[in-house]
Parts: sequence; structure tokens; C-alpha cells
Amino acid sequence: MSSYAKNRPPYFTTDSESPILSPDLQDETSLSADSSGSSDLKDKCTQTTLSSTKHFHASRLLCYDVGCWTTKSEKDDSVDKFTKNTKAVIKRRVYGLNQRPVQFLGSLFPLISNILNYKWTWVLKDFISGAVVSMIHLPQAMAGAMTAVMRPQHGLFITIFPGLMYAFLGSSPQNSVGGMPITAALTGVSMSRIREHYHPENYTITNAGEMLDVHFQIAGAVALVAGLFQLLMGIFKLGFLSNIFSTNVMDPFSVACCMQAIFGQVPNMLGIGLFPYCGLAKHPWLVSNMFINIKNINAYDTMISVLAASCILGFREFLQPILFRKTNIVYPIEFFVLVLGALVSYWFNLNERFGVRILGAIPESLPLPQPPPMDYIPHVLGEGFINALVSFGLTISSAKILARKEGNKISPSQELIAIGSANVFGSFFSCFISAAPVGRSVINQSMGSKSQLSTIFGCLFMMVLFLSVGQSLYYLPVGIVSANIVVTLIMTLKIFGDLPTLWKASKPDTFTWIITFTACIVLDVRVGLIIGITFSLFFVTYRSHRPKVRVLGRIKKSAGYLPLKEYREATEIPGIKILQVQSAFHFGNAEYLVKKIKSMIIDPNPPPVADPGSYIATVVNEREESPIGRRRSVVAAVMIERNRVHDQETSRPLLEQTNHQVIPLGTAKSAPNLADFSEFEEAGFDKPSSKKTKFSFKKLTLSVNDPNKAKSLMRPSSSATASTDTLDELETDLTRAIIDLNMTSFIDSVGLRALEQIASDLEKLGVEILLSQNKGSITDQIKRLKVLKTIPERNIFLCVEDAVAEAKRRIRKRAEPDHIPLEETPDNRFWPTPAFRVEGLPGTN
Repeated sequence: MSSYAKNRPPYFTTDSESPILSPDLQDETSLSADSSGSSDLKDKCTQTTLSSTKHFHASRLLCYDVGCWTTKSEKDDSVDKFTKNTKAVIKRRVYGLNQRPVQFLGSLFPLISNILNYKWTWVLKDFISGAVVSMIHLPQAMAGAMTAVMRPQHGLFITIFPGLMYAFLGSSPQNSVGGMPITAALTGVSMSRIREHYHPENYTITNAGEMLDVHFQIAGAVALVAGLFQLLMGIFKLGFLSNIFSTNVMDPFSVACCMQAIFGQVPNMLGIGLFPYCGLAKHPWLVSNMFINIKNINAYDTMISVLAASCILGFREFLQPILFRKTNIVYPIEFFVLVLGALVSYWFNLNERFGVRILGAIPESLPLPQPPPMDYIPHVLGEGFINALVSFGLTISSAKILARKEGNKISPSQELIAIGSANVFGSFFSCFISAAPVGRSVINQSMGSKSQLSTIFGCLFMMVLFLSVGQSLYYLPVGIVSANIVVTLIMTLKIFGDLPTLWKASKPDTFTWIITFTACIVLDVRVGLIIGITFSLFFVTYRSHRPKVRVLGRIKKSAGYLPLKEYREATEIPGIKILQVQSAFHFGNAEYLVKKIKSMIIDPNPPPVADPGSYIATVVNEREESPIGRRRSVVAAVMIERNRVHDQETSRPLLEQTNHQVIPLGTAKSAPNLADFSEFEEAGFDKPSSKKTKFSFKKLTLSVNDPNKAKSLMRPSSSATASTDTLDELETDLTRAIIDLNMTSFIDSVGLRALEQIASDLEKLGVEILLSQNKGSITDQIKRLKVLKTIPERNIFLCVEDAVAEAKRRIRKRAEPDHIPLEETPDNRFWPTPAFRVEGLPGTN
């Protein structure tokens, strides 16, 4: 006989679909019928049993599994529910699955909806803004190509192709996508390892042009991998991954990239031709080699560069604000200087007569699209992923800044798809990774751009310009391009002025900033970025592993409970300890929190407590150096002063109204309200003559001109716990502890077990745990993990005030035990025999 047959209930069988009487029950029924001597009784019994059985189990097919009964319908329901939830998650997490085809097309191509609501009076503004931004973009793109260790001519194509693709897919109407120094610097550091693996001979050749052509192909491979990563992140809505870059990592990283571009362009401004270099310690290499070759300075290159930088900087600082207020147009002085420099170089033949370095050959036509070399793909996966995150982070940051002013809605997933498509499309023309810098996008917005039509106009304008007069750039001095980007990027160095403020706000964040910047400068920007992310995550983990737990108290006659450490005017409630956990409660900090909470509750050394009304001015003076402390102390002092005046008017001594001392577990049962009587005699108070809980004053107030005596009241005294014989025993033993979880974002199973351990350990010491939390998810977790056996549901409250009120009530009334023992209860009102109380059932009345 199978185990199922042995363990099945005797009431049912599984031989047929409909439940019938089992043979055991049939035998019992036949025996009862034979004993009665009536076959009718047997039939009646059988029919009754069958009808009741069919009524209760007609639609249920029972099966026995591991000692419990589960219905087939319940199994089907659970499977259907799981399938339904899985489909819902997939639809929610995969781009476009929860939309209809028309909605999907509208969200995939936001430009269509913009055109439907487009006013054709905006066309002129979009055209002007697009043309101006493209002219500003041109010298930046060429300088970015040099930062990426490529030819300046290679940066021309990034002004055309990535922006065209982004214009159709981007959700930000004003973002200007293209080249920028940060992504160019990241691309440049990706060259070294790939070139070393595939072209080791390039480390010894003297022909720098061949090396730059190899870099041109590698840049396309890096852009392709980065674009594919961004597309995958957009399809699965993984835009949150860019949040791993904190501001304290991105700011020093951006500054280091800009400094790399500046160090690389300064030799070009001086006419010093350095051999192209990419690899570790690029910043020190550029600076050292510039000073080594300082004797090769070309005076004419230096003069042209200084003159160009002066014109650009002077126009931006003085003339541009005036002209913009009058015409609302940003004049691209960078482009005008670039054109003027090319004309002057051509007219005076500066290259042949004075040795001025010029760009040289310019492509005569646009290149045909072709995929980048696939041999490089396996070796650029890591670089591509980092570039994808950085490019998206810069683009979405620019889009959010613009959206705050215009009130546009930005979709991170759509931005991922847009910038990913732009990078994939640009890789077929060997463009390096593109992004949307804030400065260029703000210019586009300030000139009245209303849609991505401005980007389309700008790309078409640059295409026509390239095909028509692009060959005139042949004579453009390289120093002018370098001066343009140096003047633009040198403004980013102002961020160093924020370090003192950051140091005052958070020292760990400052250390992260300095470490990231140092690693980017000494090693390279890619390694520095990884180190910065590692340190930022380490500090987050460390803070989460050792979270703050604050003891809460209450300011007299005020609502709410405040941390005693920050609000020294607050006092604890006798017999109750309120602890606030200021972080998530998870496996990483559960052990620490168990020890911390238990030690704070069982600590035999209580904090000193004094009358708050007597040191108002002293507290303010102690905190006058801290703006936050000053604000908190002044607010609390005003509240306490009002209460003190009210108490004087009602002729009630301040210390007679409440007992501020809390006696933690493990100390004596009574203690004085104030730390030491001798200090109060010096301050002007009377020492109590008998064992009373009330004190009288010689002077009700304390002179503000004598702050030393007031400060002495705040110092802890060694006799605080030793003077317990001077007062009668009070009901101030710590019997209730409230754990405030309202600042806890989440709690996992390990954290719940830790709470259970805390409650169990303190219960043995006579302390009851109450929880305060307003998150329903935590209550559900407590119920699912059956923590209610240790922390019953009646000990869980929505706020601290309710928990304190209940704790006071239980202290006064001595709450009944949780479980009523099974005992005989006499009740002779209806029955002569005693009634037995059954646990779980209501009593008989």
C-alpha cells in the first residue's frame, strides 16, 4: 500500500472524480445499520453522508502532499497568479510592451508629437538657434578629436550624424548632442590597451599620422559597443544604473577630463608638437614633455593663440551680454575667430613663411557608412560599458536641467534609446562617443529653440557648410582650435572653490572627491572613475553598516519627539526609552543594531538631565558657531521660555511640574532629578532638606551674565547614580522601550529576526518592546515571518506619540499578560456545572 493510501483521510477516496465514502466508513455504516436491524437506516445514513460530502467538496479534488491538503483549484490559482504577475512585470520593465502600436510609435519618436503641436512661427527661431549651436559645436568637436588622440578633421563628422539620429528619438526638445571633452578623454584612454594588443609596432614608429588613423577606427568600435549597451539599458528600463555616479565622483572626474584636454592643447597653442600619447599617467606625461620641449616654442603660434583666446574671452565677458539683451542671440564668436584665422593664414601663408601649424587635408566628401572593425569589439566591452554610463549620465543631466525651465517631461528610457541610437549610427562614420553638454544645450534653449528641429537644421547647416567651403579649413591654425577649447574649459576649474563648503558639509564626501580627482590625474580618468565609484560605494556601505541610533525626548509642552543629542533641551520620559533607527534595517547592519540598541537600553550610565529653563542663553551661546545648531537651539529656547513664563505666572516652580530624570535598566530604583546638589547650591538653589521629589528655589531664574554656572549644570556628575538614598523610591524603572522605524526605508528578513532577538532578550530583563512605523510593507513582513509571537500586533503603532501613550497606560495599569491560561471559570448563572474557558473562543455570558 502506498504512503498516500496509508495517510489519506478515511472520508474520501481517489478512485473516482466524485467523492464517495471510503471502504472504512462503509464498513462502519453497515455495522451501525446491522446493529439497528434496519436497512432503511443504512440507506438514509449513506445518502446523508454523500449529500453533505458533495455539498462541501463537489468542486474540489483533494490530494495529499507532505502532510497537508492542497486543492487543485488553489494550485491552478497560484500558477495563474504567478504567470499573471510575471507578465505584468515583463510588460512594465520592457520598453513598449504596455503600449498600443500608435502609442508606441508616439513615444519612440517624440518629434512626431512635437510637430503635431508645432507653431510654424517657431521655424525661424529653430533655424537660427540650430545654426548658431552648430557653429559653436564645430571647434569643440575638432578639439575633442585631438583630446581623443585623433586628427582634428575626424571631429567634423560628429557634428552631423549623431545629432540627426537623436533629433528623431530624443525626449528633450533642446538637448544638443555631439562631441564633448569628457567623452573624448574617455575614448582616448581606451586606445592604449587595444593598440598595444593589435598594433604593437605603433609604439615605436615615428609616423604619428598612421597611429591617429588607427585610433580613428578604434573610436568607432568603442562608440558601437557603448551604443549597444545603451540600447539594451533603454529596452529594459535600466536607466537607474547611472545613479552609481554620485556628484562627488562625477565632478572631479569631469574636471580631470577637462584638465586632460587643457594639458593636451596648451602645447599646440605654443607650437610644440608632442608625439601622440595615450595610457596611464597621461596628465603628468603631457606636463613633463611640454617642459622638456619648451625650447621648441614657436613665437607665431603662441602669438596667434593668445590673440584668439583674448578675442574670445573679451567678447564673451563684455560684449556678448549686451548684445544678447538687445537681440536675444548668442553670437558664435568662436566660429568667427576660426574663420578669420583660416583667412589670415591663407592670405599671409603663415605655414610656409613662419612655420605655423595648420590642420592640413580635409575630406572632400562625406564618408560612406561602414561598420567599425569587429576585431576590436571583444577588447572594448569594459570601456564601452563605462562610456555608455557616462554618456547617458551627462545627457540625462542636461535634459533634466532644461526640463525644469520649460516644464517638459523627460523619459530616461527614451533618452537611453535616443543616445544609444545616436552612438550606434555615429560609429558607422567612426565618430567617438557623443553626449549632450549642458553649456551648448543651454545656449540652444536661450535662443528660443522649441523642438529638435533646431538640431536637424544645425546638422544640415553643418553638412552644407562642410561640402561647400570645408576645404578652406585646410589653412586653419591648430593654435586657434586649441585656444578655443582651453578658454571654454578653463571655466570648469571654478569648481575647486566648492571644496571648502563640501568639507564643512561632509568630510567623507570630500575624501571621495579628492581621491577620485587624484586617481584621475595620476593614473588615468577611466581608472580614477572606477576608484571613485568604489570609494563612494564603500562610504555608503560603511554608513549603512553603522547607522545612527538616536535617543528621542520631548521638549516641555511641545508636540513631537526630538533627538537628545541635537536638541539638548529635550528630556526623556520616565520609565520609557525611545530609540530611533535612522537607516534601513538589513543583513549588513543587523548585528550592529542589535548590540547598539541593547546597549543603549541597558546602559547603566544615564545622560545628565537638568532643568531646561535655566540655561536658555547658555545653550544658544554654545551653538552660535553652528548655523544648524543655532536654528534648533533658538527655536527650542523660545518654546521653553514661553513655558517658563507661563509657569511663573501660575506660581508653579519649574522643576515641580515634571521629573526629567530617566533611570535606565540596571540602576537603582530612584535618583534625583538633577545631577549634583552642590552645583545647584552654588547656582543659587536650595538643597532639599528631606526625601522629596519636589525642589524649591531661592532664585527661579539664572543670570545670563554668569554662563559658567549654567554650563556646570550640563556637565555629567559622577554622583548621578550614587545619590539614590536621598529620595523615596519612584516608579521610574525602565519597563518599556519604543523603537521608532519611521525613518527606516526597508527591512529584510534578517532585520526582522534581529528585532525578534532584541525583543526576546529584553523580555527576559523585564523590558517590553513597542514598534513605531507607518509603512504597511513592514507590518506585512512581520506577519509573514511570524514575528508577532515575540512582538504582538498590539505593540505596533503608527507614530511615536501613540506608542508613548500606550506605554504610559500599561505602566499605570499593569497590562494583563498576553496569554490567558486554560483554567476553570465558575459560571452558575445558566448551568449548575462550571463552564470551562476554551482559548480562542469568546467567553460565555
